[in-house]
Amino acid sequence: MPAAIPAPERLRVPHQSGAASQVRRWLRESLPDLPDEVRDDLLVCATELVSNAVRHARPLPGGDVCVTFELGPSDVEVRVVDGGSRTHPHVCAVNLDSAHGRGMFIVSKLSADWGARSLGDGTQEVWARIPLR
Repeated sequence: MPAAIPAPERLRVPHQSGAASQVRRWLRESLPDLPDEVRDDLLVCATELVSNAVRHARPLPGGDVCVTFELGPSDVEVRVVDGGSRTHPHVCAVNLDSAHGRGMFIVSKLSADWGARSLGDGTQEVWARIPLR
């Protein structure tokens, strides 16, 4: 029997509202051995990053966003690359009555670290590092 082909560590999804569910499914299938609590935190962070890219940024030239992950010895990092936006991702003051604005606050609380940077070609990358506990 041939050896299983490892899951890709990169996924391109359409720049639309269903993108986050595709990314969650891909991460679950790609990282089945993560402890449940780590996987849950990763899925929430990935959902927020992808949702923010769809809501606030332009798509990449192909009409999509690119999501990658890297599993390290002490954490798993998820990165989302989009076509850039006029604003820089930041943590907002949390208002529990607001329907929006809590995404990066959630990411900041679940991750060991996160950040955003312009890639110089008009695109931007936002990432979060989830500790393996």
